[in-house]
Amino acid sequence: MNAKLLQLFKKLHIYIFIVAVVSVGIYSCTDEEDPIVKPTAPVLSNFFAIQNSTVAQGTIPSNPSGVSIGEVVINSTAIAGGSSHVTITSDNDIQKIYVSIKGSNQYYTITPNQTKSNVFEFIILLSQYLNQNFEIQISALLEDGTTTSLYSTPVIYHTAGTGGTGGLQVSLSFNNEKDVDLYVIQPDGTVIFYGNKGGHVYDSITGQYTYIWGLDLDSNPACNIDSINNENVFYPDTLVQTGTYQVWINMYRNCDTSIATTCVVTANHASQLVTPTFGVNPSTHIFPIGEPSNSIGNDTTGAVKIMEFNITNGSSTGSKKIYKPYLTESAKMKLDMARRR
Repeated sequence: MNAKLLQLFKKLHIYIFIVAVVSVGIYSCTDEEDPIVKPTAPVLSNFFAIQNSTVAQGTIPSNPSGVSIGEVVINSTAIAGGSSHVTITSDNDIQKIYVSIKGSNQYYTITPNQTKSNVFEFIILLSQYLNQNFEIQISALLEDGTTTSLYSTPVIYHTAGTGGTGGLQVSLSFNNEKDVDLYVIQPDGTVIFYGNKGGHVYDSITGQYTYIWGLDLDSNPACNIDSINNENVFYPDTLVQTGTYQVWINMYRNCDTSIATTCVVTANHASQLVTPTFGVNPSTHIFPIGEPSNSIGNDTTGAVKIMEFNITNGSSTGSKKIYKPYLTESAKMKLDMARRR
């Protein structure tokens, strides 16, 4: 009886061993067939560029125990082909500023051109291929050789027209909730602004207007705050006129006169920064504390001329039909206030 039990146990051990070997082989084959794919790190230039900076490989330098870089002011909304002005106010002297996005293995290095200053400014030039939110990261190398802790904040992507690779785009970004308006005067004299936005198509199913050219983004109208803080005018290549364009901005309604507003305007043609004949590109303007509201229509009275540039190889030389797009109630109210000035 004992011999039979012993023989049965031996057979059972052999069976368990065979099952274990087969199982290991199956799992080993499965692992080989379905390897774990690591996500690729985002390429920094697909999000933005910074003039007068260098690109370094690796994780952005920072020290979790280091001091704070200071107060950072940035527009937290981004549009493709747009820009954003960044201001850093620090209690420390800074040698270098590092800028990256979360998850990237690259970072920009900026060497401030000012000496012994506590305020540092630079402009982010957003890619025309931007199509997603991101988290910007900023740190600094201080004069004493230490590195600051990492400043990080989300930036929300908002859809706007770029005009395509051969088109023209003029964008405005500002760093707080004001009704700052963008004006573009075309070579044919037409003024594109909140009251004459450009061309659109209407979708009867969705009830939505889609702009095929013109002002497709008008932010914080009459202090109805949307916090987008960007305005945008674009033309596809077939509607870019040959001649001189003028770009103006205006503080239509100063929603909070106790704070200043920093604006930056950028103009791109065929995916390149245009060279202005008046002003600079990108161009920064500050509306100071106490800036009065200027409720104007299409006459640019009291507005600020930012830049002027020539397009010599446009596809159009004549006036294009100006569609009469649906105006929001806030736009109608703004036009009415302008008429009653």
